Amino acid sequence: MTTYVLWYFKPQYGSYAAFDTNMPTSKLRDLGFDYMIVLHAPGRDGEYGQMPMSGYSYDNGYNGGKQLAQWLEQEVNPELPYLVEIPVLVRDDKEQWELFKNSNYTIKPRIRGLDYWRGWLDGVYTHTSGLQRGFYWNLEFPWQIVRAVVYEEDIIALSEKIKDWGQQFIWIPYVNDRVDLDRTDIKLLSQHFTHVFVQPHYYQTWRDYYSGSLQKPPGEYPYLNTDEKERLDELTKVFRWIEDIPNGSIEMEVDEAINLYPDLVNKACDYVKVQKRIKGHVWPNRAYYYGTNLRNVNLVREKCPDW
Repeated sequence: MTTYVLWYFKPQYGSYAAFDTNMPTSKLRDLGFDYMIVLHAPGRDGEYGQMPMSGYSYDNGYNGGKQLAQWLEQEVNPELPYLVEIPVLVRDDKEQWELFKNSNYTIKPRIRGLDYWRGWLDGVYTHTSGLQRGFYWNLEFPWQIVRAVVYEEDIIALSEKIKDWGQQFIWIPYVNDRVDLDRTDIKLLSQHFTHVFVQPHYYQTWRDYYSGSLQKPPGEYPYLNTDEKERLDELTKVFRWIEDIPNGSIEMEVDEAINLYPDLVNKACDYVKVQKRIKGHVWPNRAYYYGTNLRNVNLVREKCPDW
């Protein structure tokens, strides 16, 4: 059994900072996680900004990877094996995705490119300790090939480089209850990764329902069925599709919203119910998203210890 946990940091003033609620990293080990996936939290409300980027060249990528690696080793000092993100996009903002959609997928989000990514890998790999065990492809968009945001051959080139080092390459794309799963790139791209952990977005759909931020009427979301059996049937369909991916598994999901909407703890626990419904036990390999406060993990496990 192997578990991976997303550990977020924040880009600030050209450098990086940790969330106090995410430290020390030894607590992740105490909670039973095997690997931490180090990635940046997208900037919001002016609190923190974008991942630094000085250009698109190999050297720009190398220096960027080196800077993050040195900050991790010197300031964070991870106490369990970790994987480092590959920053795919130039910037993180919702507007570029809205423009992409509204332009019929012709105005694409800007990417950093293969030369930059190759440099980034080398910059991280040569400036980290033996606890650095791989990389995370930080683009959740499940149609990134079919919509030509990135190219499969670029992912193949990075995968080969990473695996030649004997390291892991991880991807965590999202789906939901309104997606035609077989029209995504997930099964196509899974062969290039060590593990693919799929985000069901069941918890997020209920979070958006409670916060009033759904994009469509609640009746259009099968996850929001008021009948528990039918609701879990919908989640089971997604889990069974994920189960068909040879190196696929699921991401467990929770965040700070459980402190605002108590019923969300039950929705986080539904992930355990469905795994047991299918297998009789939780799946052996799992990824975890818990926001930026370690306390959220304990809050869910008080309700369902197998989470």
